[in-house]
Amino acid sequence: MLTVGQILSNIRKEKNIALKDAERQTRIRKRYLAAIEQENWSLFTSRVYIAGAIKTYASFLGLDPAKAMAYFRRDYEKKESTTFKKRLPRLQFLPESKKMVIGALSTVFLLFVFYFGYQINQFVSPPEVQIITPEKRIFRNLEKITVVGVTQKESVITIFNETIFPNEQGIFTYDFPLKKGANTLQMSVEGPNGKVTNKTLQFTLE
Repeated sequence: MLTVGQILSNIRKEKNIALKDAERQTRIRKRYLAAIEQENWSLFTSRVYIAGAIKTYASFLGLDPAKAMAYFRRDYEKKESTTFKKRLPRLQFLPESKKMVIGALSTVFLLFVFYFGYQINQFVSPPEVQIITPEKRIFRNLEKITVVGVTQKESVITIFNETIFPNEQGIFTYDFPLKKGANTLQMSVEGPNGKVTNKTLQFTLE
């Protein structure tokens, strides 16, 4: 029974497409494309990133992305991680030291609560998206502009049905052609937690 990696690899080889050419066309790094074909999912940072890459790669090769994802869901097994707890030795404190120890433990506890709350908020909240450039919204004598934004590095950005992946710093770019008058750019950003942020930008070419 063929797996999604084998199917994509076979199609690419039948079409005589080199990985470096697929990298240039899909804007997905060659090592990630090779990882998909070899089903080396450990190279990816999240299942959302894997899904986005598979859909983009399948579309490029002419395979129905939904069909590719069906094969992926059939074969993918989520790896379980085990967390080991280390028992702390029982300490005997002098009465004068107890207040200092209690204060230190209280500080550590508050920091833990703050960090845990932050992680929970990150898990349930949609990804934040910030547009770095361009700063202005009205242009003259330009055929296109380059939109540069920043979000979570594991997010998947979709603009006009094109999938874009941010770099290690979470920065992504998109070349947006302009026509005379008002121009609307709509983007959808799906974070590693599956939450989505939609953003609409308006540009005017005079």
